[in-house]
Amino acid sequence: MELTLEELNKTIMEMRAKGYLTEALKLADQGLLIALENNNYTYVLDLYFQKILVHHSLGDTLSMVSLIHDYEAICQKYGSSKDLMHYHLVMSLIYDLVDIREKTVEMTKKAIVYALELQDPIMLVRCHNNLCYLEVEKGCTTEALQAGLLAREYNRSLTESMPDLAKLHDIRINNNLADVYILEGDFKTGKALLDDSLTSDIIDHHKREKVAALFGYGFLYEKQQKLNEAVSYYKQAIELAKSYGDKPNTKKVMRLLLNVLYQLDWRDEIFELQREYIDLTEKMSVANLLQQVMNLEFKRQKEKLEKKAHYDPLTGVLNRHFLDFELQEWLNTAKLTQCYVCITVLDIDYFKLFNDMHGHLFGDMILQLLANGLEEFLQDEDVKIIRYGGDEFIICMRHQQKDYIKSLVKNTHAFLLTLKLEQEQESYPVKVSMGACINDQKNYHYKELFEQADSCLYQAKANGRASCVLYELS
Repeated sequence: MELTLEELNKTIMEMRAKGYLTEALKLADQGLLIALENNNYTYVLDLYFQKILVHHSLGDTLSMVSLIHDYEAICQKYGSSKDLMHYHLVMSLIYDLVDIREKTVEMTKKAIVYALELQDPIMLVRCHNNLCYLEVEKGCTTEALQAGLLAREYNRSLTESMPDLAKLHDIRINNNLADVYILEGDFKTGKALLDDSLTSDIIDHHKREKVAALFGYGFLYEKQQKLNEAVSYYKQAIELAKSYGDKPNTKKVMRLLLNVLYQLDWRDEIFELQREYIDLTEKMSVANLLQQVMNLEFKRQKEKLEKKAHYDPLTGVLNRHFLDFELQEWLNTAKLTQCYVCITVLDIDYFKLFNDMHGHLFGDMILQLLANGLEEFLQDEDVKIIRYGGDEFIICMRHQQKDYIKSLVKNTHAFLLTLKLEQEQESYPVKVSMGACINDQKNYHYKELFEQADSCLYQAKANGRASCVLYELS
């Protein structure tokens, strides 16, 4: 019996959780062919994401980089908020592999924003655990502990529904939290967490996670100055990482092992490991150069995806993402600089008639005319233009002079009433109703300002439409 794409995607996730990475990769390739043949881009994007995560688990950086091009192109055209969340996670993994910590943290936090918006427990676990690891790398143990415990809390919700994945998450969380406790000098708790990882009944199926646990033991004994034990565990981690071709982790642990060997003054082993380390570095140099070049390309791709997420594709103005995630910071800046703020709500009078009489493409052209007119007329002003939905737009204005904003609102409305769509030697004037609320330099709460502006919009319509009503808080 053939699997549906939904079942296939779920099966691949389960195989990854059980450590059957090669098999998962083959199944993802087969699923991709089917999804592409059927133009089912929802699953095309899911399967690309799955493949990239498999390559990451295998330590295959170049394959991750090669897949990101196709993934980005399809995501740009067909992607959703979920795909943008996945994209930012993938980018965080790639930036981590080339040691660009600032970008790794930035991408991880952006993925968390989307995960919270979508209430995706799997991504919330993964992203917070990654953040725990990143904070450990920076030496910020308080922040690392907070992120790790959050990951553990989110993971509890997966225990019953996805037990294999929850077990794998537990190992990853334990490994990262162990590093936190070791850095804090709580060696007993750190060792207990690592013991839990290495005694897990699934650990032998997850080599990357086992490497991390062995590395953790090396780190534990190094911090306790039990250097012989540290050498033993670091060597085990290196041999295991080599066994599946994980060059980045091999190099990382070699560097730590060298530090311990210097403390022990084991000269013969130092010489041998140095030679091996230099050889590995030279082999990775070509790949690293490629990754650095790709970082510039990733920036461009990331900006494209963010534009898709933040801007309305029809009109080119901001979408509701600005209201949900960026407006409060914009308002806070206005408050700090003692600016007046005006929230303006407007819509096109009798817009439905345009659609009914001339078709939806004609209606789209009306919306584009309005948006382009607003951008042109307000291009030199400190404003944000948002398509709220349908034919409704919001304009957020700020200025240090109240009278200036009042004039700007009235002049904007007057300008909009001059707009006409010229089509097939016919002229179609656009009429707009507008409601606006100016604050009193005290109230910077968007909800209250919007509700008052929206009320003014209804009053403008009751006044016969094509009019503007402005309210001033006092």
